[in-house]
Formats: sequence, C-alpha cells, structure tokens
Amino acid sequence: MSKNKNTQVLTFQLGSQEYALDIINIVRVVRMVAVTPAPNTPPVIEGVVNVRGRVIPVLNLRIRFGLTAVPPTIHNHLLIVRTTDRTLGLIVDRVSKVLTLGANELDDAAGMGSAMARYLAAVGKLNDRLLLILDPDSLLSVEEAKTLTGHTVLMEPALA
Repeated sequence: MSKNKNTQVLTFQLGSQEYALDIINIVRVVRMVAVTPAPNTPPVIEGVVNVRGRVIPVLNLRIRFGLTAVPPTIHNHLLIVRTTDRTLGLIVDRVSKVLTLGANELDDAAGMGSAMARYLAAVGKLNDRLLLILDPDSLLSVEEAKTLTGHTVLMEPALA
C-alpha cells in the first residue's frame, strides 16, 4: 500500500469494528452464498464456493480475529479478494463504502504492538476513528495454505 499517494479502500464491518481492504485487491462483492465445507482444513477456513466456475477457499474473518463465531447468514457479504498467489473469499458482516485516503491519513500498522498488527497493511486515521486496513496476503498462514494444497482445484491462479 503506497503511502505517497491517495489510496482507495473498501470498508466493511465485523461486529462493531470497521476494517478495509485496498480496492486493488477486491475482485467483487457478493451476497453470502452457500459454503461447502472443505475436509481437513483449519477452523478459519469455512469451506469453498464456486465463483464463475472457479472453486475458491472462504475464510471466516470472525474466527481469524478471535471474535465471537456466528454462523454466516444471507445478510453477510462475501468479499472475493486477490492475494499474491490465490483468490480468497472473506466472510464479513456488512460492506460499507469506498473511501479515498490521502497519504497523511495512513499510518504504519507495526506500531500497534498487538497480535492484530500482523494482519494489517496500514491504519487509516479518519477524524475520531481508526480504520484497520488489512493485508490480504497475511490472512492465510503458510500452514493453513498447505492444508489447501491437497485440494488441487483450490490452487487455481487468482481470478483476473
């Protein structure tokens, strides 16, 4: 995420906390669909979905961030995001809006000093609130990614 120019982010909520992803990583936003469980995967991997003929893994961000696990409903949204080497679906409670953040509104996440910092690309400063901007490449650990290796259909390249 460049801190020398304006950055557009898509904001969304999990519980009462607001998060965001750089718009460049967003492939599409869809209403929640049925997720097929994937055997022998960690709890953070909710399962898989078929998006335009491609099967992609779906992560439950509530579980990833240690929030109260709530079964997804039709009121949730599914963010289809591109990482460096794959496409993922992310279950979120609600999608809010697209914001443009200037360089002076972005701060490095490393200074947060929390376990959450490893999942962040930056922190947005918006008047009286902070916006946690996620790094999509950090959402799936190496070990979790290895559990998907046996599912050859899940290893398709990122959606264009």
